[in-house]
Amino acid sequence: MSTRCDAAIVAEYGTAPKWESWPTPVPGPGEALVRFEAAGLNPVDLAIGAGRFYLPLPAPPYVAGAEAVGTIVSSVRWAPGTRVWSLSPVGRFSELFVARDDELIAVPGGVDPKIAAAMGIAGLAGWSPIVTRGGLSPGERVLVLGASGIVGQVAIQTARARGAGHIVAVARSMDGQTRARACGAHVACGLSDAEIAASTGEGIDLIVDTLWGSPAMSALGLLSSSGRLVQIGSAAAQSADLVAGPLRGRRIDIRGFSVFSEPFDEMATQYPALCEAAQRGEIAIGIDAIDVRDIADAWSAQAQQSSGRKFVLVAE
Repeated sequence: MSTRCDAAIVAEYGTAPKWESWPTPVPGPGEALVRFEAAGLNPVDLAIGAGRFYLPLPAPPYVAGAEAVGTIVSSVRWAPGTRVWSLSPVGRFSELFVARDDELIAVPGGVDPKIAAAMGIAGLAGWSPIVTRGGLSPGERVLVLGASGIVGQVAIQTARARGAGHIVAVARSMDGQTRARACGAHVACGLSDAEIAASTGEGIDLIVDTLWGSPAMSALGLLSSSGRLVQIGSAAAQSADLVAGPLRGRRIDIRGFSVFSEPFDEMATQYPALCEAAQRGEIAIGIDAIDVRDIADAWSAQAQQSSGRKFVLVAE
C-alpha cells in the first residue's frame, strides 16, 4: 500500500481545507484501517476549522472530518469489506483513515452509504433528543426550536413516528416553516413569543432546542409540569438569562445532548435504528452529494447553508 493518500487538509485555522497528499495512516493494535465512502459535512467541522470548539482542538495542519462511512480494509475485529460508521472530532475526510475497532458501528445491510452518512451526527442530533434524552411518550406535545434545518427535520419526523400528539415547529423563514410542515409538524410558526405561545395551545411536554438564547427561554415558560428541554445547539446565542423559580415550581428538566458525549453503547443501538428508519422512509431528508475532492467549495457552501438539505461528501 502506498505511503501517501489524499485527504482534506486544514493548513491553518480559519481556512477551508484542500484535497491534497497526506501520509497514509497506519493502524496500531486494536485499530482498523477504513476506506472512505461518504461523510456528512457538518457545522461542527467548520467550528473546529475556525478554532472554535468546546473539545480540545487539533493543531494545524490536520485532516478535517468528524464522521465518515467507509469499508474495512484491515482489522482484527471486523471482516474486510464491512461497512461502518466512524465518529471522531477530526481525521475522517481521507481516502483512508484509522479508527479504534471498538469505536466503529456497523451500518445495517442495504442502507445506501449516502443515507448512512446523512444519518450520522445531524441525524442522531434530531433522533436522540426525542427517543432517548427526551424520552417521548405517545401523545405528548413537542416543540422544535430551529425546525427548518436537518436536525429539526429529523426531530419532527421522529416525533411523528413515535406517536407525538402535537408537534409545533419554530422556524425563522416561511420556507423553513413549509419544510417543517412537510416533515409532519402539525403547526409551524415564526420565532416571536406571541407566535410560539399561540401555536402551543395546551402546553408542551418536550422541547428540542437547537437555538438557546431568548427563544429557548421563552419556550421554557410554555412547558407543562415535569416537562423537558433537550439542548443540542446554540444557533441563536451561547448564553441566556434563566430564572430559577419555574424550574423548581414545575419540576422542569434541562438536558444536554452531543454525539461526542453520548455513551458509545447508546449510539451503537440508536444509530442502526435510525438508519433502518431512514431506509423504511420514516425519516427522509434532502441530500446533496458532493465529490470529496471539492471539499473547499463544499466548505464554503456549508458556511452559507440555508436550504435545509444535507451536504454529503462522496468518493467518486
